[in-house]
Amino acid sequence: MLFFTVEKLKARLEEMRAAIIRDTRPITDVFTCPVPGAPSEHAMSPPPPPDDPSWRPLKVGERWGGDPHNPDKPDEPLPWGMPVDGGHTHWLRAIIRIPEEWRGRQVLMRMRWSAEGHAGIEGIAYLDGTTLAGIDEPHPAILLPEHAHEGDHELLIRCYTPYRRSFGGLELQLRSDIIARLAAVMYAILDALPTYRDSDPEKHALLDRINRAYNLLDLREGWQSERFEISAGAALTFLRETLTANLAPGQRPIILATGHAHMDVAWLWPLWRTHQKIAHTVATALHLMERYPEYHFSMSQPQTYAFLKQDDPELYERLRQRVAEGRFEPVGAMWLEPDCNVTGGESLVRQVIHGIRFFENEFGPIEHIVWLPDVFGYSAALPQIMRLAGISCFMTTKISWNQFNRMPYDTFRWRGIDGSEVLAHFVTATSAPVKPNPTEAQFYTYNGSMLPSEVFGTWNHYRQKDINDEVLYIYGHGDGGGGPTEEMLELARVMADLPGFPVVQPGRVEQYFQRLRQRVWNNPRLPVWVGELYLEYHRGTYTSQARTKQNNRQAELLLREAEWLNAWAVTHGAINRQADLDAAWRTVLLNQFHDILPGSSVPLVYVESEQQFAEVRDTVETVRHAAITDLTGSHSNGAAPHLAVFNGLAWDRTECVAIPLEDLRQPLIEGPTQVVEQIDGTRTLLVEATVPAFGYAALRAARHPSPPAQFITRRDYLASDEFRIEFDANGEIGSLYDARYEREIIAEGATGNQLVLYEDRPMFWDAWDIDPFYLEKPYPIHNISEWRVIEEGPLRATVEIARRFGRSTIRQRISLWHNNRRIDFETEVDWQERQNLLRVLFPLRLNAARATCEIQFGAVERPTHRNTSWDWARFEVCAHRWIDLSEGGYGVALLNNGKYGHSLLHNTLGISLLKSAVIPDPQADRGLHRFIYSLLPHAGDWREAQVTRRAYELNAPLRPVTVAGEIPAEGRSFLHVDSDHVIVETIKTADDGDGLIVRMYEAHNQRGQVRLEFGQPVESAVEVDLLERETGPVTVDGRTVRCNVRPFEIKTIRVRLKPPL
Repeated sequence: MLFFTVEKLKARLEEMRAAIIRDTRPITDVFTCPVPGAPSEHAMSPPPPPDDPSWRPLKVGERWGGDPHNPDKPDEPLPWGMPVDGGHTHWLRAIIRIPEEWRGRQVLMRMRWSAEGHAGIEGIAYLDGTTLAGIDEPHPAILLPEHAHEGDHELLIRCYTPYRRSFGGLELQLRSDIIARLAAVMYAILDALPTYRDSDPEKHALLDRINRAYNLLDLREGWQSERFEISAGAALTFLRETLTANLAPGQRPIILATGHAHMDVAWLWPLWRTHQKIAHTVATALHLMERYPEYHFSMSQPQTYAFLKQDDPELYERLRQRVAEGRFEPVGAMWLEPDCNVTGGESLVRQVIHGIRFFENEFGPIEHIVWLPDVFGYSAALPQIMRLAGISCFMTTKISWNQFNRMPYDTFRWRGIDGSEVLAHFVTATSAPVKPNPTEAQFYTYNGSMLPSEVFGTWNHYRQKDINDEVLYIYGHGDGGGGPTEEMLELARVMADLPGFPVVQPGRVEQYFQRLRQRVWNNPRLPVWVGELYLEYHRGTYTSQARTKQNNRQAELLLREAEWLNAWAVTHGAINRQADLDAAWRTVLLNQFHDILPGSSVPLVYVESEQQFAEVRDTVETVRHAAITDLTGSHSNGAAPHLAVFNGLAWDRTECVAIPLEDLRQPLIEGPTQVVEQIDGTRTLLVEATVPAFGYAALRAARHPSPPAQFITRRDYLASDEFRIEFDANGEIGSLYDARYEREIIAEGATGNQLVLYEDRPMFWDAWDIDPFYLEKPYPIHNISEWRVIEEGPLRATVEIARRFGRSTIRQRISLWHNNRRIDFETEVDWQERQNLLRVLFPLRLNAARATCEIQFGAVERPTHRNTSWDWARFEVCAHRWIDLSEGGYGVALLNNGKYGHSLLHNTLGISLLKSAVIPDPQADRGLHRFIYSLLPHAGDWREAQVTRRAYELNAPLRPVTVAGEIPAEGRSFLHVDSDHVIVETIKTADDGDGLIVRMYEAHNQRGQVRLEFGQPVESAVEVDLLERETGPVTVDGRTVRCNVRPFEIKTIRVRLKPPL
């Protein structure tokens, strides 16, 4: 072998690539105009007519783009280069004529721009009013169609321009197809060579053939000569023929390749930019399909299809045609690719329902897959949700980002908390494809480049080779869309002929998973992974952008309330307003995207999110008010308005309810009351009320009122019949004594309710991460500015403590209740920190190696120790309304009304209250926050203590409402459930209008029978799946429906009620 052959060929290849373009001609007489108005309102608006005065000439070298209303404004980049204002949209217009001598050859239109990356341009080109293709950094030029070679044609380009930059001009380019293909073949072979061992004869044969092909090139007159182009054809033919003739025989693994463009619906750009990104990505995919008949492209997220259908019906119809051909493939079952940690259980159900219904309404039956390549961890509730929607397959790449441990499997059965199993498959492409030990591989990608080394690595790193010889490969520019390039498609063609190389086959994701399931599902060697797919990374996403997380929690609860009230009203003949709630749900689902809800987007995203959640609240309030009016109006009889108290949970409740004083119309309320001032300054009356399950009652005293608690309140001491709290000099809890069970709760030598600030400067991803070394720099918050008793009973006793630290303040109200063992810590924080983390810690006098954490539709146990690297990696975990630490006979739960990040270390429970990242949002989390966390000491374990019910009560308090008239003395109940281990999550009208849907879940991991008692007779009832298709019978007896439940089972019943008497 000659020395330096590879180095020589790589150098010559770069020169050859520069010779692919044989000639260029500038496009003259270019005109531009800005898109008028706010970018978010007109991102997809059509161009003005050619005679519109807003068009003006644009010369090469002229500064152009950016804010048209403020052309001298300096750049205001966010971290990673995105503009603060999100950028602006401008139109370009020109008349093009292809030179006569170029006709019949490949002619490109190229746009030149003087910036790259996030400051680069994106656009979509139209030829004579028809969508042509997208333009972006990976796709800077567009191959013009054959019909453009005759006469004059109008070229229009809608351009996103983040900043004002020098206009590089438009030009026509004459491209040599022969040279481009030869360069692709040579590039593919050179990139593939390192994947072969030196002992492989194929390696040396390939190098010999590519060197012989190069030696056929005639460069005596240079790269731009006709002599060279003719010789390039001979070299290409030689390479193709010799590769095909010398294929190594035998079985080779298959790489099923699908083009893709992962689309972050919002991230470093606001939503209006996503509309543009979808259009230009789809246009590019359709354009490439015209030239490459083997090309298959997959696009996930029904939300993106809905955007395109709204924005560009003509382009959407062309997409539908390719879907019908089987070449453009809708993949995924969810409305979009949501966060799967913070998102609530019913929200995950609605993601699936709305996603499947949209795809099937638009494209017919589809084999659905949960397609979540870039989500930051996967709840153990997902397998059951999938199976109940008829989905059997799951795909991701993200778990490969683990910091400490590599997942041992790439294809496996994934078993959820209830025992449901789905087939999970990881895409194993990586930018480091050739390692001595493939187990060292990390950071698999869903943005494949189609480089042979990467394709080989996809097979090389795959773990289940013993049971499967076909793997999935996803390629194309993603995150911000774009998709595959021509070069990628050319490389794919070359790899079909590489000897000893995996066979690259373009194809459909649906068919891949069908074959995979047939091949491995019943194989006893298919491994099983039980429980959550915890991502050992991006743990800060449980906490960042706390307002958005609280907005999401509130929206989920409000929609739940509006749906059951609307359903109840419909059974009394009211108008069904479920369609309005479905639209509101889709807004909530949109804001659960895996860069919005986790808190990892730029500021404009959260401005828009706040507005959208406000619109959801308005919609919910309208529906709720209408339903309550319909339900209570029939009892008015001309009587004066009364206060009713509504209960949205499936059990009767006797609790204190806070009534705004201005709403109090009754002249007298029996029983103990207490006027209090809330932390937001409003004055309310506390009164104990008894309200039936899923119902309402008049605001009167509890039917069997308990005697008022005997409180003792001092600045440093709170006591009730249940607890005694002693505060130390720092305002922390030095002692918490349970009087009922005669035991101390706080760990010996420690204090409870420790508010601690930590330096929070992650190594890589600021908003995304909390790194383990944050523990090295704690700053206890002990600077007390105010400390006083503010409430002394008879229903609640409260001590208020205010603290100052840095530029921030915390005001807390620590309360004991009458007739409630919950200890509340109502908290208001004026948060002005940067790159600090605020936590609260409770060291407890308990012995437990595992804690229990609520997740969607159930709970999981997690270690409190650090025995292994797998345990250590879970130093921060996601939980929903509660976590619990219990030993034999006693335990303590920590509840919350809007927090998700938790820590479990030995006997200490903690909540991450606030984070303060500066990238990608420099102002993340600044401002006022209000939330509640609560301690719930209890006998027995979390099941015996009904912790799930108590957490629901904190999150869904009794609601006082003014109604028009008298209310029956006993109140009214829509539904009551007799099983204390079953939670009714949803009551709504059926999607097809036929009856009601009741969705419940078993919360204690136990079996049993559940009895649902309705307030009116039941006509019929059947069990259904999540898509409301009948799956089996249930027992109906008068007003009662009975069925059995399995541990952690989600059960959905369609109920048809008879009209009320």
